[in-house]
Amino acid sequence: MSDRPRPERTRQRGSAAFELPLLLGLILIPFGVLVLSVSTWVERQTAARDAAGEVARLLVVDEAATVESAEMLLRQIELGYGLPQGSMELQLSGERAPGTTVVAEVTVEMPGAVLPLVGSLGEVTWTAEHGERVPDYGASS
Repeated sequence: MSDRPRPERTRQRGSAAFELPLLLGLILIPFGVLVLSVSTWVERQTAARDAAGEVARLLVVDEAATVESAEMLLRQIELGYGLPQGSMELQLSGERAPGTTVVAEVTVEMPGAVLPLVGSLGEVTWTAEHGERVPDYGASS
C-alpha cells in the first residue's frame, strides 16, 4: 500500500432531483392535458356532424318538418351526447324543392383545454356542415 493521498471522487448526487420535476412539468403534464382535451374535441365534433346530418335528413324526408322540429331534434341529440343545453347552434339554408339541396350547419362549443380538478379553460367553436339533396322524382314541393 502506498501512502499517496487519493484524489476525491466527485459524486453526481442531485441530478435526479432536478430532472424528475423537469420531466413532469415540461413533458408529462402538457401531454396529459392534450390527451384529455383531444377526447373531448373528438366527441363534440362527432356530435356536431351527427346533428347536421340528422337535421338535414329530417327536413328532406319529412315534408311536415319545420325549423322548430329541427331545433327540437338538435336538442335531443345534444341531450343524447350529454352536452350542456344550448351548446349547439343550428343554421339552415337551401330550399326543399325537388333537385335542390338542404344544408344544415351545426356549431358546437368545445373547451380549449381540459384540466383535471380544475375543469375546462377557454372555449373554441367548431362547425359541421351537411347537405342533403331533395330527390328529383317522387317529391312534392
